[in-house]
Amino acid sequence: MVTTPDYSLEARDIFLYVISNVTNCCPICGATLFVRGWRVRGLIAGDGEKLKLMIRRLMCAECDRIHHELPDCIVPYKRHCAETIEAIIDGESVRSVDEERTVHRIKRWWRVMKSYLLNILNALFGKYNIRYHTPPAFREMVRAAVNSNNWTFPNLICTRSVSVS
Repeated sequence: MVTTPDYSLEARDIFLYVISNVTNCCPICGATLFVRGWRVRGLIAGDGEKLKLMIRRLMCAECDRIHHELPDCIVPYKRHCAETIEAIIDGESVRSVDEERTVHRIKRWWRVMKSYLLNILNALFGKYNIRYHTPPAFREMVRAAVNSNNWTFPNLICTRSVSVS
């Protein structure tokens, strides 16, 4: 007898819906975005609680690209919340991270990303005269990179010491 895996959600799962009242504009062409659907996004909060967020998928009316509406607590392609990552970067001990390898991986990722994000801020200042805090806050740098469509994909920056094929 062949059984198929059950991908249904459990009754105890609680979903938090992320919705803003701001009219969103496409970071590529500037056109208005409309809601295309939702997707589930897992997040480990600062206290270690695992959350399931419902993130809106937005589609551009002009260039037909899909964008996700992310709150400030999310860092793209990271499981831990921005608060936890910021604490790790600042050298604080974090209770929500179980493995020391995760802490080292986040620190290594930050060493690679920091100069890239600072260059994005400098480019935005030069092009649009947007001023940022000195030194810029972690969330400010992440938000600027994401909103300017300059966020790199995880496969472009290697954060592991061994490549996985």
